[in-house]
Amino acid sequence: MTSNNEKVDMLLVYGECRRNSRNAARLYAERYPERYHPPHNYFVRIESSLRNSGELPARQGDNRRNQRQLIGQANEQDEFQVLAYVQLNPRSSNRHLSNEIGISYKKVHTILKKNKLHPYRPDLVQKLVPGDYNRRLTFIAWFMIQLHDEPDFLRFICWTDESKFTNNGIINKQNNRYWADHNPYWTTDTNHQTVWGTNVWCGLLDGRLLGPYFYDGTLTGRRYLKFLTDVLPTYMDDIPLESRTNLFFQQDGAPAHNAIVVREYLQNKFGNRWMGTYGAVAWPPRSPDLTPLDFFLWGHLKNEVYSTSPLSIQDLKNKIVIACAELKKEQILAATQREVIRRFQSCMENDGQNFEQFIR
Repeated sequence: MTSNNEKVDMLLVYGECRRNSRNAARLYAERYPERYHPPHNYFVRIESSLRNSGELPARQGDNRRNQRQLIGQANEQDEFQVLAYVQLNPRSSNRHLSNEIGISYKKVHTILKKNKLHPYRPDLVQKLVPGDYNRRLTFIAWFMIQLHDEPDFLRFICWTDESKFTNNGIINKQNNRYWADHNPYWTTDTNHQTVWGTNVWCGLLDGRLLGPYFYDGTLTGRRYLKFLTDVLPTYMDDIPLESRTNLFFQQDGAPAHNAIVVREYLQNKFGNRWMGTYGAVAWPPRSPDLTPLDFFLWGHLKNEVYSTSPLSIQDLKNKIVIACAELKKEQILAATQREVIRRFQSCMENDGQNFEQFIR
């Protein structure tokens, strides 16, 4: 920064040179070699500033430096406002934040990126009620004891469930690609005004998939009982005798599963070797995060089935059958053994509450 004493010396040199700015610049540089040497027009500015305002002018670089300092202070203030607002309102959108504190959307995005803040999306989890926590922990404690006493216990559990497949299923955009050298403006119809579909039952047992079994309409207790007595045994024909002898049947808390006639049948058929809401072993309600069909099978099948839109109910069923047939034994074993244990342990670590947001 140029001092006022230096500016006075410049003015005197300018006078010596009879107001010739170029000669003044050369003479000043020779006389004061250790100082800053301004451009020749700066000598003219000194005289002009004194005549017009009575003040010595600031060096041109000083003005820029002052502006940069002011901008830097403003940027720090903006950054503080953005970070403070996000701390208090972590679910606010960038656009809402921009409107609230009066900073451009682009600047908000830059500040958040600079501070390594990321917009995490929520995980969808089943709503639990307080009483569910202890039920989940009690079941898992029982399960761990069985596993300790019988290391192959997981091989003999027959996990079962039902799901609805419709023509209005969610299309997985990540599994759909259209390679081209120009934009084909490709679209996929969704939200059909006419919705049709089918209900599917499946089971998982020791690396095998049982089913799929298709049924129409609402699953009632009587209809489910007929399935258990007439259809399920046919799926057991190819199951090894050891697995059938030691089989432990599992079902969730769907209303049809809790019908008295169903519970009586399961008790007579399996004795104490079945799980359900009112089963010999109490299955915890609202726990799709603990069943392999919910956390693995249905999502996998729907990704495959909806990679292209089904054209008819029969086409939909064919896609489901093909997707089931292509499922590998290793995939089923990974879900029904390693992943089940991992999820049970995570549930215990979180005191029976939702845990899926913590596992990847």
